[in-house]
Amino acid sequence: MTRSLSRRRFLKLSATGAAWAALSACKPRTAAPAATLPTPTAGPSPTPFPTPAVSDDDLIVHTLRRLTFGATPEMLERARATGLDAWLEEQLAPDTLEEPLIIDDLLSRFTTLTMTVRERAELEKRALPVQELILATLIRQRFSNRQVYEMLVDFWTNHFNVFIGKNQCRVLKTDDDLQVIRPNALGKFKDLLWASAHSPAMLVYLDQADSTGEIPNENYARELMELHTISVEAGYSHHDVEELARVLTGWSVTFPRERRSGLEPGQYVYRANVHDDGEKHILDLHLPAGGGERDGEMVLDYLAHHDWTARFISAKLARRFVADDPPQTLVDTLAAVFQSTEGDTRELMRALVGSDEFKASAGQKVKRPLEFFISALRLTNADVTDRPRPVIEQLRLLGQAPFGWSPPDGYPDYAAWWMTTSGLLNRWNFGLQLTANELRGARVDLRALTADAASPADVVDVLSQRFVGETLPDDARGILIDFASSGDLGKNLAPVAGLILGSPHFQMR
Repeated sequence: MTRSLSRRRFLKLSATGAAWAALSACKPRTAAPAATLPTPTAGPSPTPFPTPAVSDDDLIVHTLRRLTFGATPEMLERARATGLDAWLEEQLAPDTLEEPLIIDDLLSRFTTLTMTVRERAELEKRALPVQELILATLIRQRFSNRQVYEMLVDFWTNHFNVFIGKNQCRVLKTDDDLQVIRPNALGKFKDLLWASAHSPAMLVYLDQADSTGEIPNENYARELMELHTISVEAGYSHHDVEELARVLTGWSVTFPRERRSGLEPGQYVYRANVHDDGEKHILDLHLPAGGGERDGEMVLDYLAHHDWTARFISAKLARRFVADDPPQTLVDTLAAVFQSTEGDTRELMRALVGSDEFKASAGQKVKRPLEFFISALRLTNADVTDRPRPVIEQLRLLGQAPFGWSPPDGYPDYAAWWMTTSGLLNRWNFGLQLTANELRGARVDLRALTADAASPADVVDVLSQRFVGETLPDDARGILIDFASSGDLGKNLAPVAGLILGSPHFQMR
């Protein structure tokens, strides 16, 4: 049955829409206009951004916006108290940070996280491993104090993308997350590449598990070079792909009906009997005949230390944390750090955050749907109930559910892909529904968040400080104060909060 829309509700929604339209015209401080945000080109821009004068507090707000899934007031106060450098060092040593008890409490309800691959495969509820892994990921992003770590887990998950909906990836991706990505997210790139190349989820996803010397499959070999290491800019040929596919024949996964001593289904296995053991040439690397599994290991080491890998990973990190079209000066700096540290993620992040290009990049990145979604939950202090499915469906509607991108290149990381009319409308609707407690599965207590606010201006400023980290510019602030002043302030709390979540200011990272 369709609920009738009362005249009062229609007028209220019309007023909200008018306020949102007015807010959309207000540009965030130092932000590039959404219409002119560029799609990444083949190469980064050649010059750095002009460096504006930035106060210490502005830099703290900017850094925490960029490196977290939502900088809560408590996290901002911690950074102000310790200083930004000390805060970053804490974040880069996540094991030293105590986690909220709610994380273990919620994760303890998920049985599939500790199951073997065989146990997951035998479940009657086939979708349960997928659902629990997605929920576990969102819970960590929502509640964890280890925000930089979770951001880098998300970065590397996207880089080594595995679509959870393909074949047996639904039961294999859990181990890829827990044993490949998370243990190596702050380590050296060579170790992460090695772990990914031995990941059953990756080998199944890119069809490597079935590749034999008789019929070599080129999918994983191609993506290993194009997307995981040197990139197409390195100028490799199709012959290099063919040769690498030959090198990797025999790199496989144990199958459910297979009986191998000591190996459960869904484990990496090298099958010497189907490996092409002939001589091979890849780029500048010559592999004599008879190398076996060692050939693949040598290629991984070669790719991990390649100059083009350093440039490619550095450009992706700069795009992720600095700008859609990152300055070449920063990419060059990061590439040099990559080469001198074997791609140590901690050292790369220290260099990135300390760079002038990063400090000058406020307003150069917008939130992708996942960041928007999690930051809205974190900054409204939303309670997610025991029945979170409607909340997850909202994330699917926004367009970025974890592990849900089918192509191997990972979710796009530039504004033009996400900031469409429909994408912005979905964000607006989500923000209004969340703050009005009309979204089943989540509850927000706005009165608690605005307990110290005594006037419409106070409400706008308190919510702006909490959601955005600063008071809004005069034009946006005036629009919201006018809206909050029109009628009962208590009844206007939810739409004011929703309007801030839907505003350009909240969309910026």
